[in-house]
Amino acid sequence: MRKIAHADEIISSSFGLWISSLFGAISGWNPGIPFNDQKEAFFWLVEYMLKSGKIKFIAPGADCYVSPNNPNPRFTIHDSDAQWQAPASEIINYLRERWPPDASGEHDPNLTVYFYEIPGVIWVSETGELVAP
Repeated sequence: MRKIAHADEIISSSFGLWISSLFGAISGWNPGIPFNDQKEAFFWLVEYMLKSGKIKFIAPGADCYVSPNNPNPRFTIHDSDAQWQAPASEIINYLRERWPPDASGEHDPNLTVYFYEIPGVIWVSETGELVAP
């Protein structure tokens, strides 16, 4: 793993937003970063935030997404059954395995699909409040 410059600023500016915003903030705070380095910084930041309790993920398959077809999901992000309880390394492996191998840049359509298909992020505020986009 490799640390990225401006990690605190990246995390702060992404708080409460979709996980794709975290990925975009890496290049915003580090102009000119090569795409592969941005990818590795993304996984480093996600693992760091999981281990430090700054984020959680919704468990794969957890029914907590509100939609027109599902106006009253079974869980909310506050239910422990909706939160992915796996170790950070397992979550990172899951995310890495699903990374689109042909993605060639930050605005690649395959990457957009990836960010919508992986489980949603749950942000944890400094006071412990859970926030989801």
